[in-house]
Amino acid sequence: MTLFVYLYFIHFLADYTFQSSAIVKYKSEHFLGVVIHTTVHLLLLLIVLAPFLPDNKVWLSIGVIYVTHIMMDQTKVTLNRVRARYIRFFYFADQIAHLLIATACAWYIGPLMPKYLTGQALSLYTSQSFVLYLLILTLVTYFYDVTRYFVRRDYLKKPYRRDYRTMLINAGIVTVAFGVCWIAY
Repeated sequence: MTLFVYLYFIHFLADYTFQSSAIVKYKSEHFLGVVIHTTVHLLLLLIVLAPFLPDNKVWLSIGVIYVTHIMMDQTKVTLNRVRARYIRFFYFADQIAHLLIATACAWYIGPLMPKYLTGQALSLYTSQSFVLYLLILTLVTYFYDVTRYFVRRDYLKKPYRRDYRTMLINAGIVTVAFGVCWIAY
């Protein structure tokens, strides 16, 4: 199995679900905020990829993702200060760059099976549909909510607040859809 879906899931989980408005503000004011945010990425990478850590390529990829994430986020913070009117462009460019790094790392690692897992844990970790479900769940909730705000921020003229109602509806739709597929197959 490849780690594409795992790396995308970790990225969106850390960049959206585990990044509060306070961290976003702190990142824009202090380099330490960027380090805190990217350390959350690092911790999630280590936790989720734990069964794959015996492979040296995984360690190297984690290092590449961590270091490049610090560099890209600090660059985005600097550019947002200097060229604030392009904030939307920097937002999307940043996400694309992170996903390209994750894709390159997954490609470099290649197919890999988790180590030290048996039974249900192994079947859950190797179930692409389950990991894909978690990724899509993150995308239709937190990623959708933040991206929708970024697209409309000039018109809204108010600070970002999470829309948990819409996120819950989206999560319900995805859960029902995946549940039907899992029952049918």
